[in-house]
Amino acid sequence: MLPRIPFHFVRHGETDWNRAGRMQGWRDIPLNANGAAQAEALRAAMGNHGFRSIAASPLSRARQTAEILNRDLGLELHLVGELREFDVGPYEGTEPRGWFADWRGGALRDGVESFADFTQRIRRGMLAALNLPGPVLVVAHGGVVWALESLLGLPVGMDIANTTLVRFRPQAAQWQVDILAGVLEGQA
Repeated sequence: MLPRIPFHFVRHGETDWNRAGRMQGWRDIPLNANGAAQAEALRAAMGNHGFRSIAASPLSRARQTAEILNRDLGLELHLVGELREFDVGPYEGTEPRGWFADWRGGALRDGVESFADFTQRIRRGMLAALNLPGPVLVVAHGGVVWALESLLGLPVGMDIANTTLVRFRPQAAQWQVDILAGVLEGQA
């Protein structure tokens, strides 16, 4: 579980590997021109959420997205290693083959970080992020959303498009997830 502190989340902009449908994992793939343009468009459309802190994965695709989003804000950028995408090991650079649902359910894959380990790593990263002055903007990866859903007691499997701004806020019974800018790609 995570503390009942609201936060905002952005999935990084597009990379060449996103466009080609290749898994990136820990491979440090930078934004492509479209990804930088997506981040610029989101920056212009973000509105005023009163962010006081930005926490981002140190992988360049997330870091570059955060840097673009921060241009008007001028906040200190906190790179949090625990917010990296899950380690896909030998599947890096390949196209997903439909094993994500089983993996999220606890199935182990040789050379791949387990979903349980990944979720606990994301928990540590989010605790660090949520200790920053809020409201906090977290910029990370699509798989991080699955770990967040698990940590917040939500159904796991939401896919959000690159440069989608999502607000996570606690409600009386459960957390509410609002898409503020960008699109939901579907439920896996």
